[in-house]
Amino acid sequence: VRSVLLAEIFGFAAAVQGVLQGWPQARKVRALGHSTGVSLAMWMMMTASSAAWLGYGLRTASPSLIASTVATGVINANVVLAISNDRAGLAARMAAIFLGVTAAAALLPLWAVNPLLFFFTLSRVPQVLRSWKSRRAGAAGTAVSFASNALSLGCLSCWMVYSVLLASPTLIGTTAIALTLNVVVIWLEAANSPRSSATRQPTS
Repeated sequence: VRSVLLAEIFGFAAAVQGVLQGWPQARKVRALGHSTGVSLAMWMMMTASSAAWLGYGLRTASPSLIASTVATGVINANVVLAISNDRAGLAARMAAIFLGVTAAAALLPLWAVNPLLFFFTLSRVPQVLRSWKSRRAGAAGTAVSFASNALSLGCLSCWMVYSVLLASPTLIGTTAIALTLNVVVIWLEAANSPRSSATRQPTS
């Protein structure tokens, strides 16, 4: 009982950071007026991922998981709409997808849900590829938010503690993948920062 209670404390800590992680990205895109270097596909997958984990939280009756995934789904969708030009049409489609994925994760047998959860752990892959492309092109000062990535790192670290305390192979495996991809994005974007790019340029 004590480990479950402690796990929920870390779960709510992860939830707070998960809710906040999208705001810096949405604000930066709107402030800059462009989304250069930001992967729309990643944020769309992260929104769908929130729906899948909401369904999982409903079937496992985890208050922290339910609260965090509802909130992060809304915030992640806000980032998508900040990036997209077709906001009205996209909002309706995303709402339908969110509800559909949530229902599937809550009602399908676990042998079908677990692969779905593992698939969505790859939601950061599009951003890894985008950040790598920016680095290869020598782009400096992309619209990717370091604050957003830092909050995501803290969020996933708390989810890892949560997963270990509950001794859930599914949660440990999916969180480890997402955490690794998040670290890779941070490393690539650090290399894309204006200061880092300047140090790589040869001096005359």
